[in-house]
Amino acid sequence: MLRLTTLLATAVALFQCLGVSRAADPMLPTTQRVLFLGDSITHSGQYAEAIEAYFATRFPDRSIEFRNLGLPSETVSGLSEKGHAGGQFPRPVLEERLGRVLESVKPDLVVACYGMNDGIYLPYAVDRFMAFSNGLVQLREQAAKAGAKVLHVTPPVFDEAKGGSPGYANTLDLYSEWLIGQRQFGWDVVDLHEPMKRFLALRRQADPKFFLAGDGVHIGDLGHWILTKQVLLHLGAADLVKTESVSEMMLSHPNGAEILRLVQQKQRMLKDSWLHHTGHKRPGMGKGLPLAEASSKAIELDARIRALAKGQPVAPFPGVKSAWNGFDRYDFQVDGKSVLVVVPKVIAPGKPWVWHGEFFGHKPNPDIALLERGCHIVYMTVPDMLGSPVAVGHWNALYRELVGTWGLSAKVALVGLSRGGLYCYNWASANPGKVACLYGDAPVCDFKSWPGAFGKGKRSDRDWQLVLSGYGFKSDDEAKAYTKNPVDSLKPLAAAKVPLLHVFGDADEVVPWDENTGVIEERYKKLGGSITLIRKPGVRHHPHGLEDSTPIVDFLWDHSASSEAKTWFAGRKGNP
Repeated sequence: MLRLTTLLATAVALFQCLGVSRAADPMLPTTQRVLFLGDSITHSGQYAEAIEAYFATRFPDRSIEFRNLGLPSETVSGLSEKGHAGGQFPRPVLEERLGRVLESVKPDLVVACYGMNDGIYLPYAVDRFMAFSNGLVQLREQAAKAGAKVLHVTPPVFDEAKGGSPGYANTLDLYSEWLIGQRQFGWDVVDLHEPMKRFLALRRQADPKFFLAGDGVHIGDLGHWILTKQVLLHLGAADLVKTESVSEMMLSHPNGAEILRLVQQKQRMLKDSWLHHTGHKRPGMGKGLPLAEASSKAIELDARIRALAKGQPVAPFPGVKSAWNGFDRYDFQVDGKSVLVVVPKVIAPGKPWVWHGEFFGHKPNPDIALLERGCHIVYMTVPDMLGSPVAVGHWNALYRELVGTWGLSAKVALVGLSRGGLYCYNWASANPGKVACLYGDAPVCDFKSWPGAFGKGKRSDRDWQLVLSGYGFKSDDEAKAYTKNPVDSLKPLAAAKVPLLHVFGDADEVVPWDENTGVIEERYKKLGGSITLIRKPGVRHHPHGLEDSTPIVDFLWDHSASSEAKTWFAGRKGNP
């Protein structure tokens, strides 16, 4: 049956194909734009990211654009299972969007990895096979008309031990065998299927529980590495013959890990923007940023990638550079608001950072000590917002920028001094998984205490009006009924096991400690949370901080720095 099917499909290829591509030249010397097409495996993107990172580190003077427009659930066959996705939608078909994608991206080379979904998880049948092979021929026709070559990748292995669907592994064996056979007619084909099949078989002999895809379909990082390696070897990457992982591949360049991170950030930002821009029929996909905005950010990332690849100095952040207590400070804007980042002279592993809610620079000694340990210090100017939902939105934008674009640690240490407590606690309760720890210094934890002064706090009429307008309250009574102050919103932080430290004066006349810190302590402990208090007997709202800031510095460092960073810093102390 396979021989008959191969002959039939070969005839289709010979008579329908308007243009065939020859084997790719080594490392694509004339290619300027590469388009990845495929299903969810391509959309997840690890192999596309790794391929771009390889080219960035090996050919830093080249400027190749890599665009990933893989679409989950997609086929080239146009087939769909009955009741696919619980009956929510049929599988999208590449033919519906291909013309728009080619016109918009204008690729020189299309890397196409299809097959996994095309037999709709059923045993082999000639009609389904013909739909698959005809779909690939149509892909080639349209690509040729658009002036692009096609590099086909045989489908990954379907693992029946994990995914069920008896007979489907054989279906993909036959699809892959046919694709390899098209090389004799000028098709450029990377064989992923057989190397992955052999790898899985060998590893399963040693460990019967081993798998590349937990559901039989969606390969993890190791499967994506096999895919990456097979494509790059096919293109002429002789240096990868003995390489066993993406991280090992990137070790050949001193900035390899950072280059890979930036490539990942760029591709993940762009793919949803491009998919939305070109249009598709698959529900449930994110829109991403507007394409113009995403493209602008991508240009900035590309500049950093190229500079790192060439070993050139790269400013760690955009904006105006100045000095702050002997460290470099960068001022720029995010989400329309002014931001400053102070950069350590030597950055600790994992890029830990400390984020001030208000009054940056008021008590600089803890920040200076943390900079010396390799932490970044961050402040966003959103004065007079007093931790309102709008302020939290601006903070969300800054977090995405600093973590996503600039690679700071996914968990941040927060510093809430006085009214800064409202900013830190309100953002933390909305984003508990992003918080390493929170240090409050005489922090406002309930705006009814300050500036409202409905208890023992000191009234500030100006600031109370800011609360009413910022939170959208129409009256004092509506504000008094509010139940989302920091003292009311501790449950998410306790569930995330966020440690708290409060330093306070027990004679505070502005922000009474018992209405703020005292309530936080009582409620947080009842929720099972960890909180440490440092009381300053007889001290009022001022002065803030401690004469010896070591307990503050140690708290922020111990909870925000990774074990690798702590080991690194201990070594630096021993070898200054």
